[in-house]
Amino acid sequence: MLFLVICQAVGGTLVALSWIPQVLQAIRGKTAHQVDLKPLSLLFVGSLLVELYSAFLALQGEAVTLFVTNTIQLIVVTTLISIVFWAVPADQPAKVVSIKEKRISRTS
Repeated sequence: MLFLVICQAVGGTLVALSWIPQVLQAIRGKTAHQVDLKPLSLLFVGSLLVELYSAFLALQGEAVTLFVTNTIQLIVVTTLISIVFWAVPADQPAKVVSIKEKRISRTS
């Protein structure tokens, strides 16, 4: 049983922490155009539902590691979503650069 608890703790922590590089890239780059909100939103909703279930189990004294690791994941995913919406300014559209065509005439 202890082995399964350790597997849950290590596996859940790795899954939760796997989003941190994405969060740091969005903060450092001041851009979030590489973040797709559709799968991130589904992950948030799924994590929230698992969080409710794991909170119920944790209140009964079971699966506390599931609650802890899922809470970490929910915090990281919520942070990334909030960066996309509030902390990172919207990407500016690319500036149009017009180059005037220069004609070279040859005279003989």
